[in-house]
Amino acid sequence: MAGEIVLLDDGSQTSFDLINQPLSQIPFVKYSRNAVNAGRTATRRLLAETAQFDYLLFLDCDSAIIQDDFLKLYYEQVELNVQLVSGGRIYNSNPPEKCNYRLHWKYGTRRESGMGKKKNGPAFMSHNFLLKKSLFLQLDFTKQLEGYGHEDSLWGIQFRQMGVMMKQINNPVLHASLEETGIYLEKTEQALGNLLKLQSMVPEEFLIKEIKIYRWYKRLRSIGLAGVFSIMERPFHSMIRANLESCNPSLFLFDLYRLAVLIRLSGKRK
Repeated sequence: MAGEIVLLDDGSQTSFDLINQPLSQIPFVKYSRNAVNAGRTATRRLLAETAQFDYLLFLDCDSAIIQDDFLKLYYEQVELNVQLVSGGRIYNSNPPEKCNYRLHWKYGTRRESGMGKKKNGPAFMSHNFLLKKSLFLQLDFTKQLEGYGHEDSLWGIQFRQMGVMMKQINNPVLHASLEETGIYLEKTEQALGNLLKLQSMVPEEFLIKEIKIYRWYKRLRSIGLAGVFSIMERPFHSMIRANLESCNPSLFLFDLYRLAVLIRLSGKRK
């Protein structure tokens, strides 16, 4: 089995470049660096174009490999000529000691860990997946989202439009870093803004099927209660946020928080 490791630093501080440079001395490793941050989509496309083999295995840099047979399990899928396969992601079983990391940990553990099953099939997540290079390069890279969030949704919907269903195998990586709650909420709001941008990029029926928070948003809009919900939530918004920053954040309240933010962002876009 032949392979290579292609690393691309997307405009990080030069101190990281000094740490990473020695990796380029390893025979099967290619290392390069973007002078400025190009974003996840452009960076992954460049990685794909740089790669010389027919299959690509994408891993986020904050993912830790925890299984000795990690590559073997993926290579078995290559031998089966599978087009798209994901190994999933898990989080540490013990909650972080610092309370202001609990929200990310709890959401990841309860909503993202394991096999990522949905009614319509596995949910596509781009942190740990293998696919044919030719399939990846069929994605419409003119459709780009700025900032954080829902790139996975955009790619997953495009794969479904191509008629490609993702296969899920039990080959997870460990999410090795958590965001502090304030940063996590800021990124969550960025992601909700990107979710609204997806309305002009993909058929809305896919968003309704694939994304639960969007499905609830559309239900409230359809019965004329979106504005009412936003008004009713507003007096409690600070209290809800305080809970999310606590040692025992409620995912139910987090859902209400996200729904309210989504409605308000939608109002600003009109």
